[in-house]
Amino acid sequence: MHRFEPKTRKNFIHLMQQKNLIASISVGVKEEEYTFIEELASENLIPEYITIDIAHGHSNAVIKMIQHIKKLLPDSFVIAGNVGTPEAVRELENAGADATKVGIGPGKVCITKVKTGFGTGGWQLAALRWCAKAATKPIIADGGIRTHGDIAKSIRFGASMVMIGSLFAGHEESPGTTVEQDGQLFKEYFGSASEYQKGGKRKMSKVKRCL
Repeated sequence: MHRFEPKTRKNFIHLMQQKNLIASISVGVKEEEYTFIEELASENLIPEYITIDIAHGHSNAVIKMIQHIKKLLPDSFVIAGNVGTPEAVRELENAGADATKVGIGPGKVCITKVKTGFGTGGWQLAALRWCAKAATKPIIADGGIRTHGDIAKSIRFGASMVMIGSLFAGHEESPGTTVEQDGQLFKEYFGSASEYQKGGKRKMSKVKRCL
């Protein structure tokens, strides 16, 4: 359950536990997220996986959140990111992260590298290789997976697993509006952290869309 839907995360954990299924949620680093983790601990709601989902994860804010989660929910598997350097991997692991996401801006419709001037777009494999050499825990390749060959290369360069967005976007089961162009059907796809995904549909002119 994504951090963009904060009001439904608790219900999601309850539902998954009732069905004896794995619960995986994501959090940010704002003050209210610290309170949310404290509430989970007090109510004994322990998700199996918690992802700290930040565009640039090599920061004191992420490190503090890792430590906060591990103190209150030590049995939860913490995934932290996103990062692009071996130094970042080591710092997040030392803080208590159980896995690290590598990839800043390599996604098909991601504009992080354009807006901020940094990222791993164009050299994601090199970043994976450097980060994997420094890692003692799993590395997750996040972004830039456009073909099945990219999956194989990511694993070969040190990733334990990959995250995929656009590659699945055109499937019938995937969310998104179906549109017709030149007699062909397409699915709209927006970046996973875009204003559209946050519910900001009024700002559509400022986000990147692909079909």
